[in-house]
Amino acid sequence: MNKTEYLRMAEQEESYWWHLGRLRIIETYLAKVVDSRMGICMLNVGCGTGSTVPTLEKYGEVNNVDVSEYAILHMLRRGYSRVRKTNGVGLPYSEKSFDVICSFDVLEHIEDDVAALAEWRRVLKTDGAIILTVPAYQWLWSGHDVALHHRRRYTRKLLKDVASAAGLDVDKASYAIVFSLPLLASVRMIQKIIKPKGAPESSYIRLPGWINWIFKNLLYFEAGVHRHLTFPAGSSVVAILRRTDGVLN
Repeated sequence: MNKTEYLRMAEQEESYWWHLGRLRIIETYLAKVVDSRMGICMLNVGCGTGSTVPTLEKYGEVNNVDVSEYAILHMLRRGYSRVRKTNGVGLPYSEKSFDVICSFDVLEHIEDDVAALAEWRRVLKTDGAIILTVPAYQWLWSGHDVALHHRRRYTRKLLKDVASAAGLDVDKASYAIVFSLPLLASVRMIQKIIKPKGAPESSYIRLPGWINWIFKNLLYFEAGVHRHLTFPAGSSVVAILRRTDGVLN
């Protein structure tokens, strides 16, 4: 992403409903994998400006990597010292270094997603887990994806196929950010009819505070449902991948 989009992200991630709700869903999946008392070693691939780091640090030591120099500088300014500049395919870590690898809306940026997952598998401990999110459905492709430098969007099946090709088993995969799918589909349809002018931009729509609060709490409710169910549709895909069928110990 360019600097403008990183600035936009940094402004929004502390209060915008999508960021806050996605983070609650992420924590639901973390709780499925680890106990906060375990003190595990984690790798955060594509840390961006660091909004997920405080949540991840509840579970152990977090090492962060990102390809963007701007993201790295932003992380350092926030006081995070465990951060390195590298892409997601050539990681500067030895084999089986991490209990958990997290990657939130990153895989879609990488040209060779199979190679990326295979590299993450390499540095994952034998009984470790990968937790990731990706945007759903190629038919939702828009200027938002162009602005964020996405290469593709995923279905649950496509993500499973890519994971399998990289030597990973799917422990759980579900669609997420469910309630927004009809809204997002409507917006995308309108945008295809009335093409926006100017350079593509990410689609952060400023909302009145009360609507932002409602949307946030809808996702908080969804996060609770993820503890027990998988969803058949949504604007994102969330998954737990493993090298084996074992559990962390």
